[in-house]
Amino acid sequence: MSDKVENFDIEAELAKLPEKPGVYLMHDKNGTVIYVGKAVVLKNRVKSYFRKNNHTERINQMISNIKYFEYIITDSEYEALMLECNLIKKYRPKYNVLLKDDKGYPYIRVSVQDDFPKMSLAHKPQKDGSKYYGPYFSSWVVNTTLDTLKNIFPLRTCDKTKMGVNGARPCLNYHIGLCPAPCAALIDKKEYRKTVDMACDFLAGKSENIVKQLRKEMNEKAASLEFEKAAVLREKVKALETVLEKQKITLSTNDDFDVAAVACLDIDACLQIFFVRGGRITGRDFFIFEGQGATDSAEIMTSFIKQFYGENSFIPSSFYSQNDMPESEISLMSEYMSACSGHKVKLIVPQRGERKAIADMAYDNAMLSLKNYVAKKNTESGSDLKVLEKLSEVTSLKRLPLRIEAYDISNQGNSEIDASMVVFDSGKPSKKEYKRFKIKGLAVRNDVASMEEVLDRRFARLVKGESGFEKMPDLLLIDGGIAQLGAAERVMEKYGVLVPVFGMVKDNHHRSRGLLASDGEEFRLEKDVDVWRFITAVQNEAHRFAIEYNRKLTEKRYRQSELDSIPKIGEKKKLLLLKALGSVNKIKKADLETLKNIKGLGESAAESVYGYFHKDEESKNVE
Repeated sequence: MSDKVENFDIEAELAKLPEKPGVYLMHDKNGTVIYVGKAVVLKNRVKSYFRKNNHTERINQMISNIKYFEYIITDSEYEALMLECNLIKKYRPKYNVLLKDDKGYPYIRVSVQDDFPKMSLAHKPQKDGSKYYGPYFSSWVVNTTLDTLKNIFPLRTCDKTKMGVNGARPCLNYHIGLCPAPCAALIDKKEYRKTVDMACDFLAGKSENIVKQLRKEMNEKAASLEFEKAAVLREKVKALETVLEKQKITLSTNDDFDVAAVACLDIDACLQIFFVRGGRITGRDFFIFEGQGATDSAEIMTSFIKQFYGENSFIPSSFYSQNDMPESEISLMSEYMSACSGHKVKLIVPQRGERKAIADMAYDNAMLSLKNYVAKKNTESGSDLKVLEKLSEVTSLKRLPLRIEAYDISNQGNSEIDASMVVFDSGKPSKKEYKRFKIKGLAVRNDVASMEEVLDRRFARLVKGESGFEKMPDLLLIDGGIAQLGAAERVMEKYGVLVPVFGMVKDNHHRSRGLLASDGEEFRLEKDVDVWRFITAVQNEAHRFAIEYNRKLTEKRYRQSELDSIPKIGEKKKLLLLKALGSVNKIKKADLETLKNIKGLGESAAESVYGYFHKDEESKNVE
C-alpha cells in the first residue's frame, strides 16, 4: 500500500480521469477509504475537489487527508448511485454523511396468503405473500398496537399449522374472546376473512369506515334483541374511537407517504421523518448527524434516503422533502426508491397546502429535537468535566479551566459600542456572574481597542479586589484573532496577570472553527465534537449577551432625541416627523411650509418645531 501512496501523482491522475459517470473512492495514507462519491462526469467532479476552495470544513479536512484516489466507471448516473450505496455500506467512510442511528424498523405482518391469517410483529418486510404495515417507531409500539387490535379484531396468534380440525381443543384465548378458534373449526374461512379484512383496513388507515360498519352491525344486533352481541360491538367501537383520538389527523385524504426535514444548528444537523399512513401520522423518528451543521441539507437528505430506504424496503408511493433539492437529485432519488420498493415512488418538495404544512411541522420538530440534543450534550459534557479535560488536552493547558471567561464586542456602526463578559463555571454558564460594559474611551468602531478597554477595566477591578471581579479566571476566550489576543496580552502584562487566552475564530459559515493562540497556532475544533460543541455554546452565549445589551442601548438612543425637548411634540408627532423627513438633521433644515404639510402634525406643532430649530434666526431679526 505504501508504494501506491508514494507513487501516486495526483495531478497526473486527474488528467487521466474519463468524462463518464461513475464512482470515486478517496484513500488516506493508510489506504483506508475515507470518502465515496458518485459523479455524472468523473473528470469534472473529482477535479473540483482539488481546484475549488469554497468547500465546507469537513470536505477541506477530507481533501487534506487524500493520498490517492481510484474510480469505477458506470453506464449511467443511476448505476453509479447504486454502486455508491453499496460501497458506502461496505466501507462506512469517515467523511461521508453516515446514518449512525442506522436501524431496522418493525412492521405488522398479516399472513393474508394463509387460509386463516394471523397478525404478528416482523422486523423486515419479506416477499412471502403477506401484507406489511408500518414502519413503526419501536417493537413496543407494534406489540401495543397488536394487543389493542386483538380485542377489536380477534384473530389467531398461535403458530399451529393444522386448522379446521373438528373436535380439537381450543386454547384459553378462545374462552376469553381473543380468538375465534379456527383450529377447532369453530369459525369458517369466509367469516374469519371478514375480520382479517377489517383489521387490514384499519392498519391501512381506513378506520372511519370500520367504525361506521361496526356501529351499523351493533344497531342491527340491538334491533334483533341480540343485546350481548350488540354490547360486544359497542365496546369495539369505543376501543377504536379511543385509538383514533390518539392519532393526529394530518390530511383530508387517506394518502400514504413519508415526509422528512433537515434542520441545522451550528455544529450538528438533525433529520426528522414522519410516517403517514391513511392520512395519519403512525410513527416518527429523528436522526442526529454530529458535526454536519454546515453540510448542505440536500446532501444530508439524499444520504439519508440512500441509507434508510436501502435497509427498509417498505416505501410508500410518495416521499416529501421539506428541504429543497436539485431536480437531478429528485429524479435520481425517485428512481432509487422505486427500485428499492418495486413500485413507482415520487419524491416531491411541496410548495403549498397540507403537505407543505406537515413538511414544515417536520422541520420544526427536527429543530426542537436538535436543540434538545445539543442542550443534553452540553449538560452531560459540562457536569462530569469531561469536556474541560478534553479542552485542556486540545490546547495543552496546565490546569483544568474550571472558570472560563468569554468576551465579545457588539456595536451599531460607530455608536452603542458595548461588550459582554460571560462566565462558565465547571462547564456550565454562571449567569449571575455575567457582566456588561459600555465602551467609554472610543467614538468610532474599533474592535481591538474596545477589547483592550474592556479587559483593562476587568483586570483593574480584579487587582482592586472589587466584588464580582475578584475571581481569577483559568482561561480567557475572546471573540477575534491575533490583534485581539495581542490586546489581551498587553493588558495582562500591565497588571501582572498571567491567564491562558485564546481567540475564538469562525469559518465562512459563521460557525466556531477553532481556538487561536497568540503565536498563530490554531487548534481545529472539528477533531473533537464535544469540545467543538462546548466552545460554540460559549461563543454563542457571549455574542447573545452582547447583542442583547446593544439592542437595549440602541432602543434607548432612538427613544431619546433632540425632538423630545420641543414643546407640543410628543411620541406620536415625533414619529410622524421622522417618518416624513427621515432624520433629525433633515427636520432641522425643513422650512415652515414643509413642516405644515406633514399630515397629522398640525400647524401649531409645525410652528413649534420650526421655532425651536430657528431660535438664532428669530433673535437676529428682533435685534
